[in-house]
Amino acid sequence: MMKTMSLLTEAVEAHRKLQVNIYAGVVDAGTSWTTGLSKFFTSLGDMMRGHIADSMSLLNILNDIYSKHVDYLVTGLSTQLQDCASLAAEVRAIIIKAQSTVISQKETERLYLLHDCFEYLNTTIDNFELVLNTEARKSSHHWHYFSNPLRIDECVIVFHSVHDSLVWQLHWLDSFIFTLGTIMSPVDATIFANMTILRSNMVSLSECLVSFKKELYSFEIELFPTLTSTLKASFSYEPPTSLLLKFSMDGQWLESIASWYIANSVSKLELAEVLQVNGSELLNNADQLYSDIELSLFSKVTNHIDEQEAGMVSFYSDLFQRVTNLQRYMFANDTKLEEFMRSLSIWKMPILNLQKSQVLLLVVAA
Repeated sequence: MMKTMSLLTEAVEAHRKLQVNIYAGVVDAGTSWTTGLSKFFTSLGDMMRGHIADSMSLLNILNDIYSKHVDYLVTGLSTQLQDCASLAAEVRAIIIKAQSTVISQKETERLYLLHDCFEYLNTTIDNFELVLNTEARKSSHHWHYFSNPLRIDECVIVFHSVHDSLVWQLHWLDSFIFTLGTIMSPVDATIFANMTILRSNMVSLSECLVSFKKELYSFEIELFPTLTSTLKASFSYEPPTSLLLKFSMDGQWLESIASWYIANSVSKLELAEVLQVNGSELLNNADQLYSDIELSLFSKVTNHIDEQEAGMVSFYSDLFQRVTNLQRYMFANDTKLEEFMRSLSIWKMPILNLQKSQVLLLVVAA
């Protein structure tokens, strides 16, 4: 009898503890861990929105400096490159014609115009770095946050290639124009090949010069949607009312049976018969309640966590990549963008205060 009473008491206590845990952890909004998760995601959402705001401030600084000190330089040079490349394509046909017939005055003027275009472009390229550095010194941030397209390897290579080719093409144009109106020798095929390469490099350099502005614009249009679609803090869950009621009634029934047996109101045989009739239903109700919570709550929470994790990984990976791309344009001694990324709280290890009355431990199994 003592063993039976002990088993009954343990069963009642286990059922009571399970009911208390379910109500505290799932049902009661004030203590449920779903509420804790909502607060946790609210905190993460606030953190992300703060980092987005910081990123927008960074973009404002970069845009301001670019528009005041860099835009007119790169736009001017880019426009010259495009104009010269277009004119070079037109003049090629004139050069071919001039080898077999006398060209018109207007065609001759186009040759002189290309020469002037190349000469002016060459001067602009000669002075580009000097003017850029002067603007960097004048900037309110003194060299910091200042984009220099010639910091990009592929850009500086094509920059010097265009400069060298211009010098060579100008020398050849001088000699070609000088012989106009005389019997001309056939133009060597390498002249046309070099001009084709020069035009291609001009187009590449033009695109490279304005690439920083495109990077800023791309960064900005990515941030605005993220600002309105950051982490969703709350998620709804309706506890299974009918199953909870059954589970509660089962607990009361189990306590009553135990009380009757302890008070000798039922015999061991009668207890066994009652448990045989109703015990399986009690276990079944408990299994159904657990299954409902597992499927409708745990699965939902897991999916929610996975969704938020994917969103955070995507945002911070993209942010890191974009800032890294922008850093490539900065002067060698400018680490402001790196400092910006290092200052984000996402990289900082949280400090757990075990002295607090409530400590929420979230263990997410991979």
